[in-house]
Amino acid sequence: MSAASSSPTRGTVPRATSALSTSSSLDAAAIDPVLEERLNSLLTSPNFSVSQYLNLALAPPSKSSSTAATAGDVNDVNAASGQDQQRQQQSPPFSKEEEELAEQQLEQRMASLALQLQMKTQSCHDEIGRIGAELQAIVPRCAADVGRLQVGLEGMELDVRGLLEGMDEIGADGKKKSNKSTEGSGADVSAGGEAQQNSEDPLTTLHCLLNLRTHLTTSRAILSAASSWDETINSIPLLLSSAPPNLVEAVAALSQLERGARALRGMPEGREERDDALKKLRTQLEVLLKPQLLHALKRMDTRLGPLQQCVTMYESLGKMEVMREEYVRMRPAEIHGLWFSFNGGANAAASGEGIDDDDQADEENAEEKQKEEEEEVEDFDFDEEPAEPTPPPAVSAASQRQQQRQATAKQFMEFLPSFYEAVLELLSKERMQSKQVFGAELAPGIVARVLNECFRPIVDSFARRLNNLCPLGGSGGMGGAMDGVGGTEAIAVAYESTIQFLSLAYDQMEAWNAADNAPSQKANDSNADPASDHIEQELLQSVIHKSLLLIASPFVPYQRNLAETERHPMGEAASMVAKDVRGVVHLEDASDRLEDLAPFMFPLVEAAMKRFELLNGGYNAPATLSSIDTLLSDHASELAIAMGTLSTNASSTRSTGPEFDEQHVHCALEILRIAGLFKRNLKSFEHGVKDRLCLLAEEILMADGVLEGADESSAAIVPEELAPVQIRALLAKAACHPDPDPYVDDGTGIKCPTTVVQLQRLAGRSPMNGNNKKKDAEMMNAKSPPLFPKALDATSRLARSCLSFVFEVCYAIPERQLRGISALPVWKQEYTGADEEDETSYGILPQSFITHVGEHMLALVQALEPFASDVEALGLANEVMSGVLEVAIQPWKEFVAAAGCSFTGDEKGQLEMLMRGKDVEKYFMNEDEDVFEEDHEHEDEEGEDDDASAAFCNQWLDVVSLAVTGRLLERTMRIPRLGRKGAEHLGTDLNYIRNVFTALGVAGHPHPLLGYVAQLVTLEGGSLKEKIRRRQGQDMEEGAPKAVLEVIQRAELRIAYVRSVSV
Repeated sequence: MSAASSSPTRGTVPRATSALSTSSSLDAAAIDPVLEERLNSLLTSPNFSVSQYLNLALAPPSKSSSTAATAGDVNDVNAASGQDQQRQQQSPPFSKEEEELAEQQLEQRMASLALQLQMKTQSCHDEIGRIGAELQAIVPRCAADVGRLQVGLEGMELDVRGLLEGMDEIGADGKKKSNKSTEGSGADVSAGGEAQQNSEDPLTTLHCLLNLRTHLTTSRAILSAASSWDETINSIPLLLSSAPPNLVEAVAALSQLERGARALRGMPEGREERDDALKKLRTQLEVLLKPQLLHALKRMDTRLGPLQQCVTMYESLGKMEVMREEYVRMRPAEIHGLWFSFNGGANAAASGEGIDDDDQADEENAEEKQKEEEEEVEDFDFDEEPAEPTPPPAVSAASQRQQQRQATAKQFMEFLPSFYEAVLELLSKERMQSKQVFGAELAPGIVARVLNECFRPIVDSFARRLNNLCPLGGSGGMGGAMDGVGGTEAIAVAYESTIQFLSLAYDQMEAWNAADNAPSQKANDSNADPASDHIEQELLQSVIHKSLLLIASPFVPYQRNLAETERHPMGEAASMVAKDVRGVVHLEDASDRLEDLAPFMFPLVEAAMKRFELLNGGYNAPATLSSIDTLLSDHASELAIAMGTLSTNASSTRSTGPEFDEQHVHCALEILRIAGLFKRNLKSFEHGVKDRLCLLAEEILMADGVLEGADESSAAIVPEELAPVQIRALLAKAACHPDPDPYVDDGTGIKCPTTVVQLQRLAGRSPMNGNNKKKDAEMMNAKSPPLFPKALDATSRLARSCLSFVFEVCYAIPERQLRGISALPVWKQEYTGADEEDETSYGILPQSFITHVGEHMLALVQALEPFASDVEALGLANEVMSGVLEVAIQPWKEFVAAAGCSFTGDEKGQLEMLMRGKDVEKYFMNEDEDVFEEDHEHEDEEGEDDDASAAFCNQWLDVVSLAVTGRLLERTMRIPRLGRKGAEHLGTDLNYIRNVFTALGVAGHPHPLLGYVAQLVTLEGGSLKEKIRRRQGQDMEEGAPKAVLEVIQRAELRIAYVRSVSV
């Protein structure tokens, strides 16, 4: 009021002027913070009235009013309003226009204030509604929490009461015990039981304390979760709405909520709402985490921090499996790019599968177009001679495709090891990176999954590329490639590289380190679960096992059908060799050509056996052995047929020339050496195969149960390292014997897989212990059935063919000289007076045919000695010399038939007894045995000769001599009539050949029948008749060979008949 009286001039200001000033500062007052503060203080004042609020809001700003507002005094505000009213009353009246303008401005301000008031009111209503809703939601939960807390407190109260009661009982028992101890030494028998009961009271106390601690911990967790639930769940949307979203804290908050939800699991209300809220938040976080994870995976080569952060968040969410799947899927991207970058040659497809059908069609069209252009040029070229017709385009196209496939196969074989090296390098890096990102416990599983992912997308492509190297079944393509490129050999090389790679890759996975380090890492962890660790190890073993099988899966069709796949290319090779063998028709070059062709198949079957050992590891052995047996048998049969062809051609050549050629004998013996080499190679190969089968059986036993239980009841074996041999056996079992291999008794009481028992039986051996394994193995090997029976039979036929061929070469001249002697006219001649005097004066000389035979026998020694002097050749020839006596048996058969006999039963044994002539002379009708003494003495001397070279020569001389003896006796039996002079000539010829055989010094020669027949033909008729009659009257000695004796008797009768001696 003092201010108004001291300023009369200001008090007389018109109301319109005040209104104008108010309107000029209308906008300033609307945003004046001082005015806002005064209005807010008035609202909160207990003396609030509507009129005061409106007057203050409508009043123009003034210093006095500002000062009063600053002081915050409502009375001063009222005083200031009164002063303004007095000044307005003292001011002169305004004009009508000014009043209208002031009223208009006043209405505008009133409207603005009304709008602001409405907005403030609506905001207040919304806030009141929200607070009410929150209260409505919180109050039931608080009531439930209070109820739960009450239950907990009641439990605590009961525990405390029990504790106090126990303490009281302990105190009372202590007092009783002290009183009893002062009474004396007498004690009741029940004192021990009471002491034991008292000693158990502390345990009861500890149990009560433990229950108390458990209840307190549970109550604390429930109260903590209930108190922080709303704040935590409301903070997550704010964290996610920030730019960029704070995912780390959001995941931590979600983990806190999940722990709280587990603590509140037993609450009667709100469980479904909490689960729904957590599920919704988890879904939002997973959606937001996925881009961040992909970004971190793309940059993991340069920075591991973001990836480690993602691992932490996914682990908090319990979604490590999703994290591992994304990581494993992205890790081998470079490996996949390297695999599919192989183009396999200039014209090969980008995927490396060789030339496509479109490329083939383009090549054929280009060749046809080129041919048409050449034909058009030739039509106008009249001066030159017409060009030779070009081969059909299909042939050249096929040739080009074959060359392209071979080039692609060679490039792929060079590419595969480098690809494996790249994978190993990735695994080496992954060992360190996975430890940094996932930790030491999860690293082995991550490395195993990365290895699996490296090959999972390329398995089909791998199989197609292998099929281009060697089509299944071996038909077409390069299945018969013999140049080391393509075919089953390429499959074996690729598989061997794969085995080596898997062995090195297993070292990178550290499964054993994880198993060894897990106990030490978790020794201090009281919450560690051994069962979960065991399950994790089993999963890791399963992943490693599946990875190994996946990587080797492209080879499975070849492992299961190896014998069928090998049949076509090996058959082609055998056909090529058989064609060359059939071309051997001349004796001069036969030994040189057959020396290369005969052992040609053994390197092939050796390679086939190595492929079987590598790919099948001992499984499906009978099929492979049967295939090899058939192959070798066919080859030996072709060689035997070639021997027959050579023998036929050589016979026709020898029939045209009577001269003896030592070179023919040497060539024939060289062929015999080749047959011995073939038999030795077969025996050596068979022994080697048996040794391999035993080793394969041991490998199967060694790998049995690795990475998988031997059966359902046994645990898997996880070695620290896997050798290529173990991996080979493991993969072979999975490919060739996918079903569980039952265990059977191997004959010694030991349970072994059936495949092991089968291999041991094929090898002719059984599990052996001790220091005599080698000796036992040799004994079992000698008794075991042959692995290649058909090949052995064919080899025996080949040996007989070669022996027959050598025999025919050595025996050809005696056979030709003795063939027609039965019809010589000299046998019918009788003595005349002059002839008898001439014979008495000069004697009878051997005839030319027998001298040729004798000279040939003596020359045969010189032909045999050069070959026999070669120790190596001699050893090979002796391989097939068994049964050589059979080649000389035919002349003796004919001799028996010419004598008028026939053997029944064991004809071969009876003939051999007759041929050897041992103890035959005691059945002769001789008074004088001196004629045979020299033969026996010589035989004893020769029996002491043990020189190998001489023994070989004597063996062939023995065979040829037996054949000559048998043929000469047979020809003698077929002489139709024998005169006296003819008998003298025959005796001379027989004695001559006996002398030749004696000069040769071969044991068993001359044969006793030669001397006996020589005696019979020169014996006087009466004496011969008397001997025959005397024999007929004698009884046969007990044990005498009836068949041999019958032949001797028939020969005696035949000689008597041809000499015209009646008996």
